[in-house]
Amino acid sequence: MVAEPESAELSRLSLYAHLHTEQTEQHRRIMRLLSGEILTREMSAAEIASELVASGFPITEDEVESRCTQLKGWGNVIPSIRNYRVTTIAELRRAKSRYQASKLGARVTSQSDDIVNATDGAKEVARELMGVIAEQLTRILEEITGGNNPDLIAAAVTTTFNSHREFRDSLRDFTAYLAGILSRYDIVGDEYLALKATLMRYIDILGTDVRQHAPRISALLTHLEPHFPGIINTLAVWQTLTVEGTELSQGRTASDWAWLGDWYAADGHASGPVAFRAATEQALGQLLVNAKRIVTDAGSGHSRRNDLLRLAKRFNIAEDEEAHRLFANSFGVYSWRHLLLGDDEKIQPSANTSWWNAPNVEVPISLRERGDRSARGRTATVRDAILETQLAHKDAIIQMQRRQLATVELIEAGTLDGVRLSAAAQELLHAQLTLIDQSTDISENLEAGFRLHREPIIGVSTILFDEGVFTVHGHRLTVTSIQSQVRKEATA
Repeated sequence: MVAEPESAELSRLSLYAHLHTEQTEQHRRIMRLLSGEILTREMSAAEIASELVASGFPITEDEVESRCTQLKGWGNVIPSIRNYRVTTIAELRRAKSRYQASKLGARVTSQSDDIVNATDGAKEVARELMGVIAEQLTRILEEITGGNNPDLIAAAVTTTFNSHREFRDSLRDFTAYLAGILSRYDIVGDEYLALKATLMRYIDILGTDVRQHAPRISALLTHLEPHFPGIINTLAVWQTLTVEGTELSQGRTASDWAWLGDWYAADGHASGPVAFRAATEQALGQLLVNAKRIVTDAGSGHSRRNDLLRLAKRFNIAEDEEAHRLFANSFGVYSWRHLLLGDDEKIQPSANTSWWNAPNVEVPISLRERGDRSARGRTATVRDAILETQLAHKDAIIQMQRRQLATVELIEAGTLDGVRLSAAAQELLHAQLTLIDQSTDISENLEAGFRLHREPIIGVSTILFDEGVFTVHGHRLTVTSIQSQVRKEATA
């Protein structure tokens, strides 16, 4: 008694077998033709092959016949049972080899096409259907208590459950998309801004609609609950297809109405509004976690996505030997070596000393677990910087004296043509050349107290340095003291 449902379930699952074979594309195209755009079609193997070849998909009649035989064994197609008038045995064989999609086979084809053609982005929720559900429930309540028109009641019941199924499926797809994208740890930049806009704006709109319509729908279902038996009886009498095993539309049984009432209830494990509020709270919480991770550079939550992408590019272009070194340097995967820790009073072993011969060393936790060599658990000693300050002050004095001597050397040289300058004067002259004003051909160094002038000449001028000869084409450089120039201008 128990084995029959299990065997029936296994036979139903075999309807999906054609989606996991080497000839999956052939199976899908054949099923798409037999399922038809409007109604299922009855076709022979020759007709199927002809249409597929005309559409640009190469296949032979024998291949189609073989695939249809497989599909018939899985239950996706059924053979035609019409009576044909034929004149030859060959026509009889072709007439008997006609196929059409079964009810469940056509449904599987439609589902698989929907999944293949679906995008990975968010699906818009059909939130406008909650208002339609409330209107249809109101109409059912009016008809069952007043007019009792079976046609209107059947239309309203079917519209109610179809609208709810579409709303529920779209809401489930949207929350599943959010859960999938929030589970990623590399959301940064434009992707994070788009996600934030989706959560902050779109979920607020959805939440407003759910809070507005769900209590009204729940109240209408509560009013209709005493009339559920009457609605079901009315639809049972109105139903014209009474063959045993008929698959009824939703809303024809008490369990359908109980499920709909539980979905719109204000509380309970089966409540849709409660589940939606929990999903949105979790999504907003994860959004805050991602925002904190993005704006905070410290801690384990900092995204290393860009660093890893740059590292992957370097791995992609590196040779094998270079890639091994890059991996070791990036992730600290070096060969084992002695850390040279231990008692300072004893002779330290070398880096090549074997672990078997070296004394045991207590390795700090920070070094063992995090690779951090800095000392922890105590305050570091304050370094005495007096000596460093004295050395820096002495070095600054030497540099100032060197600069003053170079300035005196340049001023005494005057016209820099055929003269020899020291390395310090060369360094000072090169730095001042980059500051010459192109309009006045003059640059001044107020700190050193000299002025560099560039005058045009015919030919070249040369300056001799320890490193070589500096040749200036078409110009001659002259250095004068700013103070002496000021005195001349004052006396004049």
